[in-house]
Amino acid sequence: MKIVFVLILLAAAVNACNNNQDQKKEQDDGQNLTQADKPEGSHGQVITMKNAQNASDLISLMDGRDSVRLKLRGTIAACCQSSGCWMDIKIANNEVMKVTFKDYAFFIPKDSKGKTACVEGFAKRELIPMETLRHYAMDEGKSKEEIEAITEAQYAYTFEASGVLIREE
Repeated sequence: MKIVFVLILLAAAVNACNNNQDQKKEQDDGQNLTQADKPEGSHGQVITMKNAQNASDLISLMDGRDSVRLKLRGTIAACCQSSGCWMDIKIANNEVMKVTFKDYAFFIPKDSKGKTACVEGFAKRELIPMETLRHYAMDEGKSKEEIEAITEAQYAYTFEASGVLIREE
């Protein structure tokens, strides 16, 4: 009877080790990372750079759709200097994509300009009201003259990120 009990315990221990290895493999591709496993530079939902597409390909990735769920990687061109509540990521044709954070649940460091970011969420092209554009310009620290030069709404690519990973690359 003792031998059967020992064999059952041994089988349970081996199974637990195998489950732990499977879980580690899932973490390597970013699927089951938790806040406790959060890598440095991670904000919001925990994500990895794995399978991220180049932000410069955004226009072709949208392919005429109103919005699309993506994971993109690109260079931060600017960010909110008031609280870190948005950032611009460079895309094609010297344009930028305005990235905001889902439900304002997280912010990024104000010194993020020039760093590489990976964002996961929804991209779309939309009309940004003049007042919002002026607010962004003020957040960025632009001069009064630059802010007042914004006189009309503009269409722009936007992105609502559920997770951000920032790296110095």
